[in-house]
Amino acid sequence: MADNWLPQRQGPRAAAPALSAEEIAFLDAFLSAAVTVQRNLDSDLKCEQNRTLSEYITLRRLGDAPDRRMRINELAATAFLSLSRMSRIVEKLEQQGLVTREQVPDDRRGWNAVLTEAGIEWLRRGDRAYAASVHRHVLDQLDRRDLPALTSVARVLANLPDRKPSFMRVA
Repeated sequence: MADNWLPQRQGPRAAAPALSAEEIAFLDAFLSAAVTVQRNLDSDLKCEQNRTLSEYITLRRLGDAPDRRMRINELAATAFLSLSRMSRIVEKLEQQGLVTREQVPDDRRGWNAVLTEAGIEWLRRGDRAYAASVHRHVLDQLDRRDLPALTSVARVLANLPDRKPSFMRVA
């Protein structure tokens, strides 16, 4: 009776069983690894390239986009950032000459971010720093034979299609 104040769940998640110790250990390790890897990559990019991981991912997404341009709201979604956060990143990168903003034709409210030649050049250097950081903090810690299984699990958990996101490239 003590839990009567809790809202009652509806649908398929209504009767979720309690987590086992093994399940809790997995989730704790998984979340810790995800946060630690992001922090390490971010720290390396800040130290070596004076860029955050979010800025790198933004530039990488633009580099992979057709004509090196994307609507800012789509860019935010693909980088897993809020529109306001992406707008601030694009503004900062624009001030540094790495991107420009262009109004979307036939949409007075929409804006594209466009990678400049200076942005392309920075991305070439940034890709090398990013790859080195990924190797140091992730790949060198794993058995390469485990990568297909780990990739499959990560895609399932992230609800991603069977493709390789561009920011994950290390070649």
